[in-house]
Amino acid sequence: MWLLFFVAVIFGMSFVNSSHENKVVGLPEVNIKMYEDMMFLTKDDVIQRLKDKHLVDTTKTYDQLELEKIENTLIQMPEIKHAEAYSFVGGNWNLDVELRQPIARIFNQDGTSCYLDKDGTLMPLSDNFTAHVITVDGNINETDFSKSVDGIINNDSLITIEILDDLYKISNYVCSDEFLSAQITHIHINEYDEFELIPRVGDQRILFGKADYVAGKFKKLEYFYLEGMSRAGWENYDTINIMYKSQVVCSKR
Repeated sequence: MWLLFFVAVIFGMSFVNSSHENKVVGLPEVNIKMYEDMMFLTKDDVIQRLKDKHLVDTTKTYDQLELEKIENTLIQMPEIKHAEAYSFVGGNWNLDVELRQPIARIFNQDGTSCYLDKDGTLMPLSDNFTAHVITVDGNINETDFSKSVDGIINNDSLITIEILDDLYKISNYVCSDEFLSAQITHIHINEYDEFELIPRVGDQRILFGKADYVAGKFKKLEYFYLEGMSRAGWENYDTINIMYKSQVVCSKR
């Protein structure tokens, strides 16, 4: 009796498995995780891109699903930070997608534009959403979406000629600081690859210089704003120079 029971169970499981593999699963349920309301990709966008690569359609069965290939395809999309594809015994299947968080928008010299994200990678603009982040222009032309800040930092030959890692240091610091993110709206890179910052309040240029001693320079600027500008007045200076150690040098209008 026990032998017959186990044979029946095995037969039943094989029948269910065969039935499951031949079941038409259709389109997945797409779950998108994003930072605040930054919807760079919609659920329809994700499905359409996978359809274009013939990875999903309404006629695919469970055994035709290429979950690993679908995950790899999603992760290669520049707007996506992380993706996971998985299925259930009943035949339903899901896609969990996490979108990237931009911290700066770059306006290139060639007229193109892109975002720099929180992880130091480039991502394209979106037809669905425009992020209100710090803007960057000047001596910069970043168009290679395979480039990353980590790749530059770990390459001795690139780190001496690239500007993206320096831009990331400054923009990420501003983005991570509540006071600075409310104060600094624009970064200009001059012909000497030095950084100039434009504040939201007042009509000054902040001469930051190279991307060295970043935390110290910003702490110095913050202290000057809180202690110096409140007494002297926002309208009295046209430049604020924080390039020099332990001092802030201003020029009057």
